[in-house]
Amino acid sequence: MRSSILKLTLAFLLLFGPVLVGWIYLKEYYNYFITSSTFHLAASYYKLIPIKSSVHGKEVVFTIKNEIPLRDINGKSHDFEFDISIDMEAVTFNVPLTLSILLAIILIAKVPRQRKWEVFLTGIALLFLLHMASMLLFALCTIKAITTVNPYIHYYIYQHFVAGELLCAIKDFLINYAARFEPFLIAFYAWITVNRSR
Repeated sequence: MRSSILKLTLAFLLLFGPVLVGWIYLKEYYNYFITSSTFHLAASYYKLIPIKSSVHGKEVVFTIKNEIPLRDINGKSHDFEFDISIDMEAVTFNVPLTLSILLAIILIAKVPRQRKWEVFLTGIALLFLLHMASMLLFALCTIKAITTVNPYIHYYIYQHFVAGELLCAIKDFLINYAARFEPFLIAFYAWITVNRSR
């Protein structure tokens, strides 16, 4: 057991540097893909159009507006447009640590190569789904928050399903806690899986 921990530590230390460098180059593309996908999905559901998305340093800014004209009984227009700024690094800051631990566990595991690939790809998929779920719930809860601005927006959005308090509580948990514990969650999965395979 002690030798396994020593090997795991050594493998992690050797892998963390290259993984961190690779993540520095890839994180903007990954973060933009996650935020853009989830916000477009949420906006299309509510018949809102992200008419533009732009990157400003670490943040991605989405502009959303109503697709269907909003008019009151007098025919007066009440259209809306909002900018939403997203800093995905609040969710993905642990990715280099998570990937390094996952790779280290796979590297020292005494299981067939095919099994190593299965564990690696499943770990990546779990990490991706965690980020997608976090940001999709964030998008839905952010759009819900817009409904407090005025009754016309409230009526427009509440024609569809609106994220409730439970979903927004899950969003808070995922963003505030799951992102911090993701290295341990993925490591736990990988460690249990490779040892069960043996």
